[in-house]
Parts: sequence; structure tokens; C-alpha cells
Amino acid sequence: MDLLLGEHVIVIAKQSSAARRADEFTSYLHLLTANGNDLTELMRSALGDNGGNQFDKIWSAQNDYLVNYTIGQVTHNKTKADGAMKNLVGGFVPQFSQFVSTAADVPLESIAQLTTQHALQMKAMIDDQIAQSYPRLYADLHLVYTQAFRLGDGFAPQIARRFPDKFPGNASSLAVDLRVSVNILLQEHAYLTTMTSSAGIGGRVAEQKAAAAALSENTNALGAVFSDLFGASAGIQFDQIWAAKNAAVIGYASAATAAAREGASKQLTEVFVPRFSGFVQTLTGVTLRPAVESHIQATIDVINDQLSKSSAKLGAGDRSAAAFMELVADLVAAGAVAKLPLRFPA
Repeated sequence: MDLLLGEHVIVIAKQSSAARRADEFTSYLHLLTANGNDLTELMRSALGDNGGNQFDKIWSAQNDYLVNYTIGQVTHNKTKADGAMKNLVGGFVPQFSQFVSTAADVPLESIAQLTTQHALQMKAMIDDQIAQSYPRLYADLHLVYTQAFRLGDGFAPQIARRFPDKFPGNASSLAVDLRVSVNILLQEHAYLTTMTSSAGIGGRVAEQKAAAAALSENTNALGAVFSDLFGASAGIQFDQIWAAKNAAVIGYASAATAAAREGASKQLTEVFVPRFSGFVQTLTGVTLRPAVESHIQATIDVINDQLSKSSAKLGAGDRSAAAFMELVADLVAAGAVAKLPLRFPA
């Protein structure tokens, strides 16, 4: 639930960024639909067809309001933008809050407050994008991304507890918390990476600088996780490996010659992949090289599509790169839990 809600935030940011680039905009609208379908199926798995259909109707309406708000802002159609925001706050928020309160048996007031905050923060993020206020955009993107998990954590565990036959186990264990934390940080990394490359390839210098800074902050957060689990030296080693990866990705996207691009590609495939895979294997005993290789190749494919302006493929490619990174996250978390049984009791 958290991954899909977080992805929803990032896709809204990407479609608002692409609002003036028609093919790219359409590609991310398709991804927005795919994200909504997956959320619906997740709700359906717990609540049945009626619950799934009800969620789909409410969530699809929210997406329409957010897209229409973006279009209204880009085209300077104040009536369209104001109408979309009125429907988001006055329609989606109470409908979604009531749905969650009933489905998860949580207080209506608390979920309504979270949903209202989330909707207003999404508006602010879109406004930052339209105004090309990039440092604020990436700060707000991280804020809304984090808020999405507060929303998911506000009702997903309760739904799991209501249906233990469908969702066995402890949804709030320390091992689950670790898995979620590593997943959301690595998902954020995957999408920030292609936002950074997109800005650089598109010549949006101010945006690239802000996106690269956000990517660096994400690296620091991941390094803190490794430090907490395996000690300060592991955190420092992770930071070095990950910073080199970020530099190689940016170098690949910005290369002025074929030779420079090939060099950056080799830094990713022949240096980063074995180095990071070996680092994690030493710490946990887990083999994750195939997953890391798949993520790197998927990321390179997205950047190649950005370079060639194959915009129709960007949404699906972006999601593929993020999905492989989620596999990496699961392997890292599982390895850490197995390696540290006293910290993560069964």
C-alpha cells in the first residue's frame, strides 16, 4: 500500500512536469491509470468486489481532479483549476475518508485530517512545478511522498488485522517496518534518478540541480539505514558506492560523446553492480546481483528513451526500473533480518 501510494505521488509530479510535452504527459497518464488499477486490486483483495469498485470510483475521480488541476494551471484556465481543486477537497476528501473509516474501522476525523493535508500538499507540489520553483518542488515532493506513507500506515495495518485469513502475520513487526523503509527509499531513488536525467537531457538546468540535490539527500537517508543496521563504516562505504552510482547515471545522461556514454555505462554495469552486490553479500550473505543488474539496465533503457525522445515508453520504463529496485529492497531487508535475529525477532 505504501509503495503504491508513494508511486502515485511521484507520477503526479512527473505528469505535471510533462504537462507541456504531450507524448510524455500521456505516457505518465497511462502510468497513473496503472497505479490506480493496482491500488484497486489491492483493496479488492481485502474488501471484495464491492469494496474494490467503490475505491476505484473514488480514486479515479481524484486522479481526474489532479490532472484537470494541472491542465488548468498550465493553460491559465483559472475556472478549470479552481473547479478541480474544489472537487478534490470537497468531493474526494470526504468520500475517501468515509470509505477508509468504514473499511479499516479507524476514526473518521483522523483519516479526514490526513487526507486533507495530503490533497493540499499535492496541490502545492503541482504549483511548484508549474511555477518552476524547483528547490521548493523537490522539498515538497519529498514531503508529500512521506505523507503518503502516513496515510497508508493509517489504515493498511488495520485492514490487515480485520482480515487475518487474507493477510497472515504481524503487519507492524520490526521486520515489516524495515522492509517498508528500505523499499520506499529505494523506490524514491529510482524515480528521482530518472527525474534528474530528464531535467539534464531537457536542458532544464535549475531543475537538474534541485533533482540531483534531492537524489543526494535520498542517498544520505539510505546510508543512515545501513549505518543503523551494520555500523558507521558500512554507512560510509554505502555512501561512497551510491554517490558513484549517482554520478555515473548523470554522466551517462549528459555525455557529449559516444565514448563518454560508454564509459559511464561501464561504471554502472562493470563497477557499481559488482561493487554494491558484493557489499551487500558481505554484510548479509544475500545474492542480489541479478536484481541490481536488471535495475541498472532498466534505468539505462529509460535514459535512452529520454535521449531519443521515445516519450510513449517512459512511464512503463520508469515503473520497470522502480520494480527491480523494489526487488533489491526486499532482498536487502530479508538479508538484514536474517543476519540480525536479536534485533528482528520472529
